[in-house]
Amino acid sequence: MVTNAATGVRRSPVDEPPTPTGVRPEIQALRAVAVLGVLLFHLWPLRLPGGYVGVDVFFVVSGFLITDHLVRDHVRHGRISLPNFWARRARRLLPASLLVLAVTAIAVYVLVPITRWPQFGLEIIASAFYVENWALAAQSVDYMALSNVKSPVQHFWTLGVEEQFYIVWPLLLIGGAYLAGRMRRSGLRGMAGAVLVATVASFMFSVVYTALVPTVAYFSTATRAWEFGAGALLALVLRRIPAPITGGVAAAASWAGFAVLAIAMLVFTGATPFPSYTALIPVLGTILVIVAGAPRARWAPTALFSVRPVQFVGDVSYGVYLWHWPLIVLVPYALLAPLNTWQSVLIGIVSIALGWASKVLVEDPVRSHRWLASGRPRRSFLAAGAGMLLVVALSLPLALSTVPPAPQVPATLPACWGAAAMTDEQCGGPSAAALRAPAPSFAGDLPTAEVAACELTVELATYRRCDLRATGGDRTIALVGDSHATRWVETFERAAEKEGWGLSTFLVSGCPLVSLEPLGSAWGYDPVGAQLCPQPTRAVIDEIVADPVITDVVLTNRTRLYVSDDPANRPLSPNAVAATIRTLQDAGKHVIVLADYPETARIPVQGGASAPDCLTAGDARKCAMPRSDADFADPMRTAAVDSGADLIDLTTQFCDDERCYWQIGGLVVYTDDNHLTRSFAATLAPALADALSTSGRDEE
Repeated sequence: MVTNAATGVRRSPVDEPPTPTGVRPEIQALRAVAVLGVLLFHLWPLRLPGGYVGVDVFFVVSGFLITDHLVRDHVRHGRISLPNFWARRARRLLPASLLVLAVTAIAVYVLVPITRWPQFGLEIIASAFYVENWALAAQSVDYMALSNVKSPVQHFWTLGVEEQFYIVWPLLLIGGAYLAGRMRRSGLRGMAGAVLVATVASFMFSVVYTALVPTVAYFSTATRAWEFGAGALLALVLRRIPAPITGGVAAAASWAGFAVLAIAMLVFTGATPFPSYTALIPVLGTILVIVAGAPRARWAPTALFSVRPVQFVGDVSYGVYLWHWPLIVLVPYALLAPLNTWQSVLIGIVSIALGWASKVLVEDPVRSHRWLASGRPRRSFLAAGAGMLLVVALSLPLALSTVPPAPQVPATLPACWGAAAMTDEQCGGPSAAALRAPAPSFAGDLPTAEVAACELTVELATYRRCDLRATGGDRTIALVGDSHATRWVETFERAAEKEGWGLSTFLVSGCPLVSLEPLGSAWGYDPVGAQLCPQPTRAVIDEIVADPVITDVVLTNRTRLYVSDDPANRPLSPNAVAATIRTLQDAGKHVIVLADYPETARIPVQGGASAPDCLTAGDARKCAMPRSDADFADPMRTAAVDSGADLIDLTTQFCDDERCYWQIGGLVVYTDDNHLTRSFAATLAPALADALSTSGRDEE
């Protein structure tokens, strides 16, 4: 320990640079592991399914280093200078990030179809102001954002969380020190108390909120703050106990820390609840490595993580993180094809090279620039503001770009328009129908406010009944299903109006409402999220059974989403569906299964983004798929046969004997890779009305 003569406060060796350059080799190694984990996860997600925890390593490291830096200022100067701290952060982080955003905006103009410009432009602007995490959180619960694809700046959500931490954390420390002073206690103790309370509160919120709304929780600053707090608490502890473990114990802890991180990256998947209590694993692994430091024991990993390649990757990790994702997203647009293995390898190499170049040519020169570094903080703020405005100026035309709106479907359908073109011989056959009057836009293809209010998401674990047409005769239909069912609403409204039927809807996106069992999918099984769907399912079934007005129940959903070859994923079971059908039949309801419509296979151009992207890219004849790709083992069909329910299959409205089309009769069929445009769905009303009119009539 060294005593500061001016302040009388003891200073631990953590204040002193551990190397001549002030770089801690174990921290650089953690950065290398973190960025390589994220890079490999994004390039080969099935090979390293938990590589995303690299982000959490960065969060802990940031909490540790920033807190130590702020506390050091407090000890040395008796205060924390917020302007100086924020100015240093701006000089360190903004130049490279704003450069990447500017280059990305230009690349979007050149490579990306206009159908994606508004989404990408808005996300670039959100990233420039470091609120991309909240933009993505809003999209995750916005049904109208279902057609969005991964943008080239989506990874900026983590930078948004960090920047928000840099704004709030110094204020928390100052507040803790102030309250401690009022109580005649040590300022450091006050800081530690404030950090401890904030960390515990954030962790508890993370566990609860991840269980309730996992899609929002993933991007929330509040659910991630405890990870920064864990690093901050470690920094405060190490000030009092600079070397809590040494020798062989430190060496074992260091190996254990890296092993824990490796296990998390290999074992965690997209189905792992995150950042809930599960994030404790990478957080604790990171803490173990930092506590151990650079052990000198002969068998310690110090020699391994101190080698130049590891330190180099750690040194350029920030730039690598910035550049890798725009390359992964934009290169397929340039190639008009998905990435293959060698292209993925090349992107990894180029990402590291660009990370080095941005550090040498941008980060370091700006950070040490005499005019910025020696002047008042406002110079840094002015420069940062100018850079942000430049990015906004580049991106605003993207965000405000407009494309022709989706055609409004008239009450009386024109000949050869939409689905009618597939079955009318006078329209020139399905090929001519698919290529007629290209209209690769779905802008404005939105539900009415009344219909939108009826479409809830499974995260809410409830449902909303909407009576869209009062019964005018002896038939009232209940439309039941998930997000695919929501795209049929206007179609059913047209059919019901034509035939004089009543219509009620029970719609929950992400939940098929046909199984009382906890449900997984082809993507895996989430033991927490899987419990959400049975709750509204049971309530919907009970309400329909108890309502004598409802005579017919139509069940339809995105069945492919709930199908898996792995029983561990808890796929949708034909027996579970059949049990639901029989419950409704026993209540006197006529049950109809509306088979799910074909989904597009991976699109061969534009990186597999969406049908409109493919159509915008050029030759519409390439925007189709083999008819055989529309077939799959459908548990809904099996259940309909087993239970004696009627089955309606409108696949011939999408496909001929050879191909399924993505543009039919001048209308785009899909908004993304699986959801119908409402404009095309509305043209299916005549075929649907005929099928519903026939269904069940033989019984009479």
